[in-house]
Amino acid sequence: MVAPEKIIRIDSLFAELFKKRQWDKRLALHAVFRDWPQVVGPEIAERTEPQVIRGTVLWIAVSDSVWMQQLHLQKQALLEQINANVQGSEKISDIRFQIDAVLGEEKMVAAPQKQAASPQPVDPEEQKGFERLIAAIGDAELRTRLLALWRKAHR
Repeated sequence: MVAPEKIIRIDSLFAELFKKRQWDKRLALHAVFRDWPQVVGPEIAERTEPQVIRGTVLWIAVSDSVWMQQLHLQKQALLEQINANVQGSEKISDIRFQIDAVLGEEKMVAAPQKQAASPQPVDPEEQKGFERLIAAIGDAELRTRLLALWRKAHR
C-alpha cells in the first residue's frame, strides 16, 4: 500500500472549489431565500415566495394577480430592498413575478379557525314579544321555524 504524498483537508478543497467556480458570489445572492420575511416584510412574505435566481434575475411566486400587479408597481423599491440585504458585489438585476395560487390557499388552510362565541341567553321578555308578533301566522311549523331563527339571530 502506497502512502499518500500529501493529505488535504476537505474544507480547503471546498474553499478552493467555491473560489474557482465563484460560488461564493452566487451564495451571497441566495441568502434572499433564507431571509425573505425580513427582507420584504411580513405582509409581502405572506403572499410571496422567492422561487429561483437565474443569472441575476429573481423569480418570485405571488398568490394572485392583484398582488402581482401591486408588486410590479413597487418593483424598483422591492429590488432596492432586496439588494440592500445582499452581501457581496453581485446583486439582483431584475425581478420577475409568476402566479402560484397555492400560496394563498396554504395561508388560508394554515389560519386557525375562529371558534364560535358561546351562545348568550335570550331575553325571555323579547322572546314573548316576538311570539306575540308571529301568533297571527296560521302555520304552526312556520311559527316554530321563525322562532328558532329569531333565537339564533339574538344569541
